Amino acid sequence: MAQAVLCGVSSLLRPDALVAARGLWQAPGPSRLFDAAVAGMPDSALPWLRELVEEFCRDADLTVLGIADVTRLFGPVPPLRAARRLRAMGRGAVLLACGPAVSVLICDDPGGRPRADGPADVLIGLPFTPTLPNLQAALGSGGVPWDAPGWLDLAEKAAAA
Repeated sequence: MAQAVLCGVSSLLRPDALVAARGLWQAPGPSRLFDAAVAGMPDSALPWLRELVEEFCRDADLTVLGIADVTRLFGPVPPLRAARRLRAMGRGAVLLACGPAVSVLICDDPGGRPRADGPADVLIGLPFTPTLPNLQAALGSGGVPWDAPGWLDLAEKAAAA
């Protein structure tokens, strides 16, 4: 299987790179991994960056963002609420990196049905935060999981790499 495509917000600041990334993102092919790291971006760009993150998140198989990114993008909201909102907008999973040693994976409910207490997703606390290159390699070697156990297995493989 082909290596997963990794696209980060920082690589989309140049207009030519943005046009190329949009074309690649829409083309059928390998899994799509989106890095929504905006922590180092200027404040003046944040409204545009929020739209860009939402655009790329819609078609990502996995979106990775940290708590600092959530705060920059959405203000003083609970990070998990913003991450779940991004998850609901797209078709893939969201990995909320809470630090180097803990993260929360938000993915499809294994039953595929809405729960009584909220959205049709499941939260999995991970005692690690896999790196982007490891996630990219794991997505490329095994494809995109379709359920929570598959995503958990992928995250564990990425952390072990």
